[in-house]
Amino acid sequence: MQADKSRKILIIEDEEELAFGLAIFLKSRGYSVVIANDSLHGISLSHKEDVDFVILDLGLPAGGGLFVLENLKRSVDTINIPVVIVTASQDQEAQKKAFKLGIEAYLQKPFEPEDILSYIEKAIGKNNPSF
Repeated sequence: MQADKSRKILIIEDEEELAFGLAIFLKSRGYSVVIANDSLHGISLSHKEDVDFVILDLGLPAGGGLFVLENLKRSVDTINIPVVIVTASQDQEAQKKAFKLGIEAYLQKPFEPEDILSYIEKAIGKNNPSF
């Protein structure tokens, strides 16, 4: 079974290879995917696109992942979008702050794409049985 193709995932990640690999994985599972490679572009896309889920790196140019998360959680348009953090950072304070802001999960790089998929399915619904 495939996911509902109307479900859109925003990947905000500056490591191009990781972002594209994750996008290919999610598209193969039936999701629509958009990619931003810095904080400002990520915030912009979160408002322009009808995004259902955000995968967010912390170590981003133009403000950083926590800056993006704070912006998402301050806007009435994006406050309810589920977010998973993916990072190489070991910063415990950043992790605590991210959870206080309401993330779904905090995953250390490297991670398994299936782990993110399980958070997506839990947050925005299981596979569409009509496929």
